Amino acid sequence: MEQIDYEPLLPKAPPVDLVQWALEQELFQEEYLIYKAGRVYEPLEDRMRSAVEVVCTNCGKTFFAEKIDAGGCSACYAPAPFGWYHQEMSESVISGSITTCPICGCKAKVVHVGSTQRGIEKGAWITMMSRLSVEGHKDRFVLTEWLVKRWIEKSGKSRYTTDPYSAWVVEEKKVVRLMGYTKTMGGSISLFHEWAQRKTFNDVYGTVSICYPWDKSILEGTTAENCKLDLYQDAGGKRLVSYLALWRKRPAAENLLVQGCGHLLVELIDREKSSGMDRGGIPKLTDINWKEKRPAQMLGLNKEEFRHMRRMRWNAEDLERYRLVKGAGLSMKLPEDMKLLKTMPAYNINLVLEEAPRADFWRTIRYLNKQKSDWRTLRDYRRMAAEDGRDLTDNLVCWPRDLAASHRRQIAEREAIRNKKEAEKRAKEQAERKEKFQERLAALEALSFQRGGLLIRPCRTEAELIQEGKDLHHCVASYAKDHASGKTAILFIRKAEAPDKPFFTLEFDEKRKTVRQNRGLRNCDRTPEVMAFEKAWLDWLKKGNSQLPKKKGAAA
Repeated sequence: MEQIDYEPLLPKAPPVDLVQWALEQELFQEEYLIYKAGRVYEPLEDRMRSAVEVVCTNCGKTFFAEKIDAGGCSACYAPAPFGWYHQEMSESVISGSITTCPICGCKAKVVHVGSTQRGIEKGAWITMMSRLSVEGHKDRFVLTEWLVKRWIEKSGKSRYTTDPYSAWVVEEKKVVRLMGYTKTMGGSISLFHEWAQRKTFNDVYGTVSICYPWDKSILEGTTAENCKLDLYQDAGGKRLVSYLALWRKRPAAENLLVQGCGHLLVELIDREKSSGMDRGGIPKLTDINWKEKRPAQMLGLNKEEFRHMRRMRWNAEDLERYRLVKGAGLSMKLPEDMKLLKTMPAYNINLVLEEAPRADFWRTIRYLNKQKSDWRTLRDYRRMAAEDGRDLTDNLVCWPRDLAASHRRQIAEREAIRNKKEAEKRAKEQAERKEKFQERLAALEALSFQRGGLLIRPCRTEAELIQEGKDLHHCVASYAKDHASGKTAILFIRKAEAPDKPFFTLEFDEKRKTVRQNRGLRNCDRTPEVMAFEKAWLDWLKKGNSQLPKKKGAAA
């Protein structure tokens, strides 16, 4: 069937009272005090003086106020170059402040004229229901969404505009969308000011925030005659187009509304659409068996279960809880057992069914409810108890009187054991490191040298190395492991008159007999004095005046 062109058939403008109705709903109740620099005549001084001119968007009256400095600095700029003093409120205000108009007393937001490029605009999206007569076809049910905007000029005057935004026409087999706007890649909206029917678009059905009053009699004789949209709205539904698209594909959806399950249908649609996994389009609602027509069978319940569900007003998670337990083959007593299941999230019930013995399911649920805890805590406690060799066949061990306290105690015992092991490990590493430092000291002692008031010697201990880094403010402490293992050699240059005071730190390549780096306070470079001493020391080494012991395992 050829697609009908609805562009010329849809209304070009909404009802004339739409703006007035929007005002009555207080959709545009926010008012503003727009201010700018001005001048006012001072009769006592017979001169014009600087002031601030303020206009109220509610009453339209203009008044003058005393100008104040906005303050601010290079690190924190004020929102406007200046503000004004509110005489009646005895307060200073600036752009962004909330105060009252001294003339009409309305609550208003203070706005500097420079903060608005083209004035202030506020929009509200209003959805309306109507029917559309198409020659040769059944009347179409139509949802039209109008963008009502309030434009506030810099002068404080307001005007209102209405433009077509979105429209949805319900046909016999599908829902057709018309658009009155387009979105740019940056997310901004451009209005067409007329309806445009496109073949391709992003098929995402949004929520209705404001709905113009309508009577369900408008559905009679239309393509949506039996959709029960009024019942969907009465149940709190805001995704009108999502529901209509679902009903058009799955007419049995109306049965859930008629049988008092509207709140459940609303929740299922909202949950799917806000899950982040939804790609747009018609809701799937996999929790419902669409092969069935009767509400009880659609939800996988028998008559008695369905009666309890309606009376207790189960939500979507309640239904999931019940299905999990019923699907596991466990018997249930309604409504007592359902009240117990409501105390635990569905995902927790699923974990208990998967990991705990089925025979202990109800005992586990009652126990966790009494303990005000969850399955993960009980599971973790039992795992640690088993690893510690405790007898889980003992009721007091398996079901402790205070689960939280027992769990904390198990964790504390584990923590104490772990801390003890780590302390022993650190002590062992420190002892090994100390021994290696002593070995390195013996191996590098032959490099010690003194001349011209300076001396050089190897590092003696790790503590000395750490202190060297602290005193000279560099990172030599990070070389401790490499020095101890023989990957590098750290030596200290001192003044002979102060042999224990850090002066320069030298890293030496034992194999090549070269200096890798030599740094002083805050990583400063060598002074001429230190440079000359370093050269003299290297020359002394090259003449064979030191004999380094061979490393263990080296060839003779």
